Amino acid sequence: MTVEYAGIKSTVKAEGWSALAAIRLAAILAMSVPVLSAQFLLVKFSKNRWWPLAGFWHRTAGKIVGLRVVETNQSKHSGPVLYVANHISWVDILVLGGALKNASFVAKSEIAGWGLFGTLCALQRTLFINRARRSDSAKQRDELAARIHEGDSLVLFPEGTSTDGMRVAPFKSALFSVAELADRGLEQSLVIQPITIAYTQINGMPLVRSQKPWVAWIGDMELLTHLRQFIGRARVVATIEYHDPITLEEAGSRKQAASYSEAVVRGGLERAHRGEHVMGPRGHDISTDEASDQTNAK
Repeated sequence: MTVEYAGIKSTVKAEGWSALAAIRLAAILAMSVPVLSAQFLLVKFSKNRWWPLAGFWHRTAGKIVGLRVVETNQSKHSGPVLYVANHISWVDILVLGGALKNASFVAKSEIAGWGLFGTLCALQRTLFINRARRSDSAKQRDELAARIHEGDSLVLFPEGTSTDGMRVAPFKSALFSVAELADRGLEQSLVIQPITIAYTQINGMPLVRSQKPWVAWIGDMELLTHLRQFIGRARVVATIEYHDPITLEEAGSRKQAASYSEAVVRGGLERAHRGEHVMGPRGHDISTDEASDQTNAK
């Protein structure tokens, strides 16, 4: 936990379990027992039909904890998609898991050992990547490409870490190489869809900078601690902005695709901070213009 949020971490610990948080957790557990039992069977015996129930669980869990998702500029695609998004919190999983059809997450391998949370990820057919072992990188890229060839879409967080929700960290281009491998076995180039996630309101009021840690999972805050304080916060609004898709062929290289995606995602976050999803455009969007210039220059 950084010095900036040390005081907030102390406040969160002092809160304990509120009645609202306890009720919501009990409701999630009651809903999860039958749904996840059925999901386990689907993942094990019918891998082509696993998503509807997984999407239902994410949407229902989100509603239970007071999460409302607003989607803008949504694009429909006929084949597998490589979604790339900024990463703010574990809450992103609920948001995207309920919104993106037939999409599995790509996550660091440590998460597989996080008890119940790791089990939930496995039931979403999450692909776990060991970033510390470079010797495994080629094998892992092949596994990612194989899932694309099976018709699954993938969700990447190219920043490599979660942020405070006020900024977008540089996108790492390495995982975009899955698009290079996938293109070799697809009739059409793999669609890369940049997405901006932003948390914009809490209890009907704008979510200001000092409140971002109530949603953003940052530093070394314990998962259970953050879960407890989040589900006790009543209502939170998350926005998803879908940006113009691109292919590697159009971008020119995976590094250019990463640069384009980073620029448009950053522009989307700036628009969310200005409240444009509610009040409409205001002023001149520099990041979107930069992304357009990068694409037109190729």
